[in-house]
Amino acid sequence: MRDYNNIQNEGLSRVDSMSKKELFLANLEGRWTARTPVWMMRQAGRYMQEYRNVRQRHSFEEICKTPEIAADVTCTPVTLFDLDAAIIFSDILFVVEPFGFKLTYEPGPAIDPSLSSRDQAGRFRPYDPVDHLSFVGDAIVDAKRCLGPDIPMIGFCGAPFTIFCFLCGVQAARGFFKPYKYMMNYTEETREILQVISEVSLEYLKMQADAGADYVQLFDTFAGELSAEEFEIWSKPYLDYIINGLNESGIPSGIFIRNSNHLIDSISSMNMNSFCVDWKGDLRSISNRLNPKILQGNLNPNLMLGPKEKVIDKTLRILESMRDYPGYIFNLGHGVLPDTPPENVRAVVQTVHAFER
Repeated sequence: MRDYNNIQNEGLSRVDSMSKKELFLANLEGRWTARTPVWMMRQAGRYMQEYRNVRQRHSFEEICKTPEIAADVTCTPVTLFDLDAAIIFSDILFVVEPFGFKLTYEPGPAIDPSLSSRDQAGRFRPYDPVDHLSFVGDAIVDAKRCLGPDIPMIGFCGAPFTIFCFLCGVQAARGFFKPYKYMMNYTEETREILQVISEVSLEYLKMQADAGADYVQLFDTFAGELSAEEFEIWSKPYLDYIINGLNESGIPSGIFIRNSNHLIDSISSMNMNSFCVDWKGDLRSISNRLNPKILQGNLNPNLMLGPKEKVIDKTLRILESMRDYPGYIFNLGHGVLPDTPPENVRAVVQTVHAFER
């Protein structure tokens, strides 16, 4: 355990001499900086009038698959709210299309056919993301060109278990019996599917890094529905495969898992750079169990719907609780909600920027 009482003497990095990219990467390395960087999951989205204007002209899929449009949507919240990092505007489910599944988004994501039989496992063969998902890499290149070299770019993909759940027809925690039914009845096929998704995901994230992503994040939204024992079987081995591959390539990585409190002991042995905590977890308690991993989080996105003063107060309380923790990145505990007032996003960013550690 590091001595946090003496951490400020371990090479304090002054924020006024650092670019946002340097600030972000310094925190990922666990270095002490004078202020905390901030970005938000779903920081580009329906809460923004600018995004709604784009959606009036283009479908969601068209936005994501047209690099110049995806890049513009990616850059808008960074410049509008002075965020410290950009995350490429895309979706975790595009990886399923090259396996022969039809993906639609009106109104929400739907995969056809859903995964329900043993013989469907034969659809899953490794493919090269450069051949099928190059629009994401192209969007990263365009967004980097727009933002310049001083803004860090975040790439991402869905974790294998969460992609598997979507393939089984799960769209929320309800109806979670579908992946269990497949896992229990077709156990070996499930392992094969998860391994292929892992191999594709690793190459996909490498492609994003080659395009300019400075950090990549795996979203394992549904892993929190597993018990700790089940997580060790159905999620962790495949996350480890991807993370270890990224580490070999020198690509910084992180994981987000919703409802993860019961999984912290398992997560503590993983080798990613950072862990994104949802709003139900206590940052300081988790920091003591995950040390020396870098933490991100964890403002409740539902609180962002309320009065600005309450949002600022909670933001300050989170920042104060992590004041003496090196390598902390402020984020929400999940994505920005569609009804969030933009002024609350701006208030959070300004509050984080004004807070001196």
